[in-house]
Amino acid sequence: AAMDICQPTEEQKKGYFDRVPFAYTFDDKVLMPGMVSSNEVIRSLKDFPLDEDDVVIVTYPKSGTTWSSELISAIVHQGDTEGITPVPMEQRVPWLEMDYKYIPEDSFIHPKNRAAPLPSAKKRVWFTHLYLEYLPEAAKQGKCKVLYVGRNPKDTAVSFLHFHYIAKHLGCQTSMDFNEFFPLFTSGYVLGGEWFKHNTDYWKWCQNNPNARFVKFEDMKKDLAKEVESLEKFIGVPLTAEQRAKVVDHCSFKSMKGNKSTNRVEIKELFDKEKGSFIRKGVVGDWKNNFTVAQNEAFDALYKKKMEGSGLDYE
Repeated sequence: AAMDICQPTEEQKKGYFDRVPFAYTFDDKVLMPGMVSSNEVIRSLKDFPLDEDDVVIVTYPKSGTTWSSELISAIVHQGDTEGITPVPMEQRVPWLEMDYKYIPEDSFIHPKNRAAPLPSAKKRVWFTHLYLEYLPEAAKQGKCKVLYVGRNPKDTAVSFLHFHYIAKHLGCQTSMDFNEFFPLFTSGYVLGGEWFKHNTDYWKWCQNNPNARFVKFEDMKKDLAKEVESLEKFIGVPLTAEQRAKVVDHCSFKSMKGNKSTNRVEIKELFDKEKGSFIRKGVVGDWKNNFTVAQNEAFDALYKKKMEGSGLDYE
């Protein structure tokens, strides 16, 4: 019976679906916010052209997407942090499956306003939340670099709930509490789909693909310099010690929170900055302030069942 609290009722699912503007279900599997995505765009990605100079960052939502995007952007620009900061992140690292039909053309995030890449850019970078099966074929065939960033699911869940408060494309659901969000998250009835499937599919795939790398949010928190050193090698953009130090400093939590380009609250079409900060805490272990004992026990049981034999584990 303990497992039941991990499943939302039909009523909870319908309520959530109705609160997400233009919600739709892609492929009968994943709930998507229609304000920023569409079936057409996701289907068209199958043939998206990618080559060895491209990097695709993959995350389940709220697993360090913005952090890793800024990190990779700083690496491919060889530590030119002054050069990249004035350029909005949406222009440097666009969202692969974004559909801009509801975004005004004069918005800085609209592709029409995308600046030419900076001279220091050695590669193009995107991010995506899509399941492995919907990745562009070129990425699946190992033609470009794919970086997966994973995060402890309990911290991800808490961060994801807070994200619903400020995200207009998820309906600014300020009255939703963790008890209501918990079963939606654990069952995968949210943007990004099921956390377990997302993580384990990519984890297994990364093991057999030399052009793919699986990194954990927690390891980045522990020793960012070490991760940067390994990532620059992986991407093929070697940095000097001085450039590396700049990247690490630029991507510290304090710098990220104070940086308008990464705190993303300036995107008025997507976020309501009165409702909170895009970059909130960036800590490890915040879930302990939110999970009840029953939720924690039920989640641990589900985690054990879903992750068994995968070889992937989070602290």
